[in-house]
Amino acid sequence: MSLTKTALNHRGLVMNKTVLSLSLYCCLLTGVFVSSECLAEQGGRPDYVTLSNFQFGPVNRWSFSHLREVLPTVNIEHDSERVLALEQSDGFVSDFSVLYQGREQPINEIAQSWYVDGLLILKDGDVIFETYYGHLTKDRPHLMNSVSKSVVSLLAGKLEDDGVIDLSKPVSHYVPALASSGWGPDSLRSLLDMKDGSDYTEDYPDFGTTFRIQDCAVGWTDADYCPKGIPRGGYEYFPTIGRNESNLGKFYYRSGSTDVIGWVLEEATGQPLAKLISEHIWKPMGAEFDAFITVDESGFVLADHGMNSTLRDLGRMGLLVMNKGKALGQQVVPADFIEDIHAQPGDPTWPYESPQNLEPYYRSFWWGKGNDERDISGSGIHGQTVRVAPEAGIVIALYSTWPRADGDNTDQYWEANEELMDALVAKFR
Repeated sequence: MSLTKTALNHRGLVMNKTVLSLSLYCCLLTGVFVSSECLAEQGGRPDYVTLSNFQFGPVNRWSFSHLREVLPTVNIEHDSERVLALEQSDGFVSDFSVLYQGREQPINEIAQSWYVDGLLILKDGDVIFETYYGHLTKDRPHLMNSVSKSVVSLLAGKLEDDGVIDLSKPVSHYVPALASSGWGPDSLRSLLDMKDGSDYTEDYPDFGTTFRIQDCAVGWTDADYCPKGIPRGGYEYFPTIGRNESNLGKFYYRSGSTDVIGWVLEEATGQPLAKLISEHIWKPMGAEFDAFITVDESGFVLADHGMNSTLRDLGRMGLLVMNKGKALGQQVVPADFIEDIHAQPGDPTWPYESPQNLEPYYRSFWWGKGNDERDISGSGIHGQTVRVAPEAGIVIALYSTWPRADGDNTDQYWEANEELMDALVAKFR
């Protein structure tokens, strides 16, 4: 399958497909990312870091804040002339304890127990707490994992408002290469809500699911479980995903739907996804630092969990949502798109256990808590979170490196993480 002009243009220059593919492929194979096409840092990569182990603990404590020394990436530029200042609040604290899991606990002990790399708490737009652990620093990007989806959502909302895309139209309208795939006949809206009819499967301990095999296809792993002869690169892999009609209209978490939306946005605009995020979200929201996103040997960027940013810029993204899409006096994302995310009713077919007083849902790649105050979150495996609590005036940005995708070898951490977010909102509201 030939690549589109967009796929070959991730740095704003139309490049020869073979040169780009070989350059990125060599980066993956050698582990020494010195090619300018990789935009990788040089030096300092520990010998124990490999493609097969960088996602898992304890190796990920280093790799998640040094991903450019592991995988090829493309830049998401910020605008140094347009930076949203994060001022220190009059109520700023350098340490605190919080009622968590039935007892008062110092935040540093919680951070140690739950593999926290960085925690930023904003109250009414100002910094009330900010600290870093391990390898993470204020100016170093960290892997967002699936919080990337929430950024792509905001971009989709902006491009819909601009008349570039129509969320009611099917995927095949924008990407003919996906017409025969499991996503082909489904509307963009169904993909944003993960209610499409694809047969994409995602179960983190099961390395035979689509999500894990996708890692093989896009160069995120070369582990023994990778099938031989698998399509290489997202442009070849995603058209092979089949259909399961019984999934249509029901929420099942399926990361590949975000990658398809990313592909749609590229085809609709003729621009690479990294540039779209930069021009429509990252620069206008007032990011302080460049972000970046991983790219495979075919030029396909990983929209569903490949973005990396500083903790502060993750907080700024949360503020953009808190402020109904407005930053620095500009309406960056339509207010009604943000309000729609907050205003959804609970999903009557919600597939997860939840407290009886909550009505959770999933909308536009954001998790709705379903509480009376309409909190929403972007959430990623291994403990990445941005919580937006509009009634409390609080944004929480959290980067972590859980040893496994959903916890450690014995326990899942999702409920504990959600409880921590609730405790922090209650503490600082």
